[in-house]
Amino acid sequence: MPGRSRSGAVPPEEGGILEAVAELASSAGISEAELSEIVGRALVDTYRRLVVDDPGLTARVDFGRGVHDVLRPEPLGGEAVMAPLTGDAARQAAQAVRAAVLDRMRNAGAERVLSEAATHRGELIDAVVESSAGGSWYLRAGETTVVLPPEEQAVGEELAPRQHLKVVVLEGRRRARDAVVVASRSHPQLVRLLLEQEVPELGRGQVGIRAIAREAGRRTKVAVEAIDPDIDPQGACIGPHGIRHRAITSQLGTEQLQVVRFDPDPAHYVANALMPAPVLSVELDPDTRTAHVSVDPAKLSLAIGRGGENARLAARLTGWRIDISAPETAGEAGS
Repeated sequence: MPGRSRSGAVPPEEGGILEAVAELASSAGISEAELSEIVGRALVDTYRRLVVDDPGLTARVDFGRGVHDVLRPEPLGGEAVMAPLTGDAARQAAQAVRAAVLDRMRNAGAERVLSEAATHRGELIDAVVESSAGGSWYLRAGETTVVLPPEEQAVGEELAPRQHLKVVVLEGRRRARDAVVVASRSHPQLVRLLLEQEVPELGRGQVGIRAIAREAGRRTKVAVEAIDPDIDPQGACIGPHGIRHRAITSQLGTEQLQVVRFDPDPAHYVANALMPAPVLSVELDPDTRTAHVSVDPAKLSLAIGRGGENARLAARLTGWRIDISAPETAGEAGS
């Protein structure tokens, strides 16, 4: 330190190291006691590497007085303050101290990210797209780096830097030098949270979500029911003139969202789930848990959907295997 008259591990030309690392560590929430231990360990390691490999070496670091010494045990007891390092050795000691503190800061930052991710797991957060690498998109939520890996992206969704997104927090993931929050745009929870954000009846418990079947980027079906018999659950989710439905789908890109009315009668529920296709009849086979559905021949392709999508989502939503047929045709589809 400037003006020091006593011996120390880092001489005046490397002055300010304690103040510098203390300021850095304070921003990372590292206590003075822990910082003293980190600095002392780095100094001892440097002395053992450059001066004497004595396992008895210890360090004394006092941030309040700006004192930092390395001590060696005396043969007859007590300790002696070792001579200060000079020149290149002093610079190596200062570098070791900085590196040790920065490494602890990185660990502290990673631990903070992991803790925040655990606290906010399953929550909806706002993020801004920054860049892409290796198929993943990197986002920024406040001061936190958020990663959207390929498997958590919606099919066909095109992202661009500076774009604002809503994502669901999945977990914190430690990397070689830091940690990141892993988020999702494909998880069904995203649709649930968007609905809860836009539909106050869900928050008040007047409407409930019974099931969600989602093929992210393409189509989602949500089954809702009225807890309050005076509430129309579909109407509540769609909103006046469709305003709530549009607010939700604006966050989903080109993905379609269909709100289905849950019915305790499985046959009616299956018929509702196949919307927008009108259903003529539903016959249930409880043994195989199959719903045999009849539709107008002109609506067969609509009921099945592109690549079987509509029937497949309806089956996942209701928990019934669905076989669709049209009278006087040989066409049949199952999911």
